[in-house]
Amino acid sequence: MPKEINFTIRYSGGKADESLLDLYDAAASIHGLAKALGITSHALVNNGNIRHRVDSIPNVKFYLHPPKKGSFIELVTIVFEDPAVQALGSSVIVAAFWDFVNFTWRQATGRQAELTETSTRRIFEGNELLSQEIEHALENPLQMMHRPIQNDRNIEIEIKRPRIGTVLKFNRETYEYVSSQNDPEEFFNVLGNVTKYNNLSGIGRFYDDAKGRTLSFHCHKDLTEEEKQILTWSLHSSNQVIGQGKILLTIDEIKSNSGHIKRYIIKNVERNDNTQQRVS
Repeated sequence: MPKEINFTIRYSGGKADESLLDLYDAAASIHGLAKALGITSHALVNNGNIRHRVDSIPNVKFYLHPPKKGSFIELVTIVFEDPAVQALGSSVIVAAFWDFVNFTWRQATGRQAELTETSTRRIFEGNELLSQEIEHALENPLQMMHRPIQNDRNIEIEIKRPRIGTVLKFNRETYEYVSSQNDPEEFFNVLGNVTKYNNLSGIGRFYDDAKGRTLSFHCHKDLTEEEKQILTWSLHSSNQVIGQGKILLTIDEIKSNSGHIKRYIIKNVERNDNTQQRVS
């Protein structure tokens, strides 16, 4: 039996208070919303599987209703059909959807969140890198959704549920997080070890000895198979013996406009034969 979810997306502040948005900004924002919903919904009903091309999702329909008169509010309807409904269960799919969206979209915009539903926690427990993978997949769609804020920092965007109110809000701070600096800084001899790694997606986590913390990484497209094997070796060695599996990286450090390190792009990998530290 189909399950329907309704919510509104509301633009306020700046020109939006006059019930106006730049046409291109509005189109980009709604397109970004559709892509973000598609990525999230597909992952939810397919046990965490990330799909980057989301022009259509089997058994999930998205509808945009005419705007309400006198405001810049759009009503959105999502219809989950079988077997998508059966993947989670008719009685829990609505709660699971909002839990999944709240968690992933907050993380992707630099905010903390906790999963509250058993069904969604189970999805993440089955894929330890899902948070990093879906954050990466959502980055471009959320940049698009923030397009009105890019050109008018007074605009805010709210996702509102009927009878519940605002569940997510996006503003100039979240725009600065999803937007990356144009010229990443390159570092050599970055010493540390891999703590998580998916050799299919090329996404993982790396403990940086100099920074004393763990950061997300993506493999550069030109990384060789031998270098990828060193990443796997580092992961397995560090899991077996604490302090082992040290490697040296050449990386691009990707930062948000607000200066937060979002991830490393690994451009070169070699085993560590000394104690060299990072240099720029």
